[in-house]
Amino acid sequence: MVLREFVGVTYRRRFQFFKRHHFHAPQRAFKSNLQLAAKRQDKRFCIRSHIWRKQQRPAYLELIFRHYLLGFVVQFIRKRHGSNLDAEQGCYPDAPYVLAALEWFLADRSVVDAMIAEHIEAVEVENCRRLYLYCLRAFFIARQLCDDDSLSTAVTLSCQCRVGGQVPIGAELEFSNLGHKASFEHSFLRHQRDQTYCNFIYFHHFFIEDVSWRLGGYLDHHVRLRRYLPVPWIGGFFEYNLVRIDYPRRFSLPLTRDPGFLAHYIQCVMAFNSRLAPHSLHLNVECVGLGRKAVPVFSDYLCLLLIGGDLVSDEKGVLTERRFARNELIKMVQQRQHTSLFDHISHHVTEFAFLRLNAEHTDQSWLSLVLVLVGYNRSSRFDQYCLEPLGELLHWAHDPQPVSSVDMSLFLAKVQRGLEADNSLDAGLVESHLEYVRRWLQRENNRLVNAVR
Repeated sequence: MVLREFVGVTYRRRFQFFKRHHFHAPQRAFKSNLQLAAKRQDKRFCIRSHIWRKQQRPAYLELIFRHYLLGFVVQFIRKRHGSNLDAEQGCYPDAPYVLAALEWFLADRSVVDAMIAEHIEAVEVENCRRLYLYCLRAFFIARQLCDDDSLSTAVTLSCQCRVGGQVPIGAELEFSNLGHKASFEHSFLRHQRDQTYCNFIYFHHFFIEDVSWRLGGYLDHHVRLRRYLPVPWIGGFFEYNLVRIDYPRRFSLPLTRDPGFLAHYIQCVMAFNSRLAPHSLHLNVECVGLGRKAVPVFSDYLCLLLIGGDLVSDEKGVLTERRFARNELIKMVQQRQHTSLFDHISHHVTEFAFLRLNAEHTDQSWLSLVLVLVGYNRSSRFDQYCLEPLGELLHWAHDPQPVSSVDMSLFLAKVQRGLEADNSLDAGLVESHLEYVRRWLQRENNRLVNAVR
């Protein structure tokens, strides 16, 4: 268990390697290579002495311990309760175990945090800089705290959020204590404004990408020519890519087909690292056929911004859509091609990139938002009409005007048509969430009406 967690994604990629090649004794060869991989990784995973002296060390050590501990809880749940958690076909197979592990993690957080703090203090006293020893300590914590009752309760809770669904979906969550100023063009030589993590300029020095692989963790530095490669001392957003399956990013998988599962997953991931401020959310929805689809119109984009954007008052008290107004967005909606690890086929995916990762949302509001995007994507022709009117949207963001009740009703009708095409969703559930979204739209629209007055 320890070696599997320590090697991480490398372990998963080696499994695929042995799956492709026909060895006479694949299991023995696999175990042998796992040992070799762990030895090689142990030599590399040693924090350098000048990095060890940084004042942000405790915060980074906490991230390491939390992710290692999460991984061991995943393994314990798979081993003891795997029969109670079925993976969805074509989706990330570990997703049910990870959600149950997050439930366990959050159920008795004070005890877990105290144990982690105790071990961090011990490694600091010992001046221990090797991640393998951190991994080993995390295993001892998991073995001590993971009793059958707590794991069983976590598994039960993780299953209660499911509502059904047929459309593959995934998400990418960005975190930063500097907000939009974490990107390269805003943060250069200003990292110290984030006293906890120093804008993650030590991200790769503490090997956070390697230990956060179960949640698809990586550093998004917004340096376009080196998008997925380390850029030392730049810093950026700590991102959990819940559709990524390997480091080179050749393959991805949807997290689930269940909007309720994804909504609760997002909520749990946000709570997992409370010292990280949530920033933005990208929601990926696979394009599924629905006969004749409608062409997206300007008012549809406004409705999406009303419920998923960031309408706030600026320092002068003027209401604006902050993400567009501050030029945080390149595009609001994008089309992607995601290659599945299972079928090696490129799947057409719509990425909704405008969403604010709002800590005030509840499971219900996240579920309503996910349902809206799934339904609207299914009934709209984004494949041919994905170029949203950016100029008009930017103008609206600086001076938001109310949306007419007719336009809101037409938007909700498109959402309803897309959701009703999914026979696995309960009709009562769809109706209740559409009514919730209707009130949500009206509430946000009333803010605009009052601001105009």
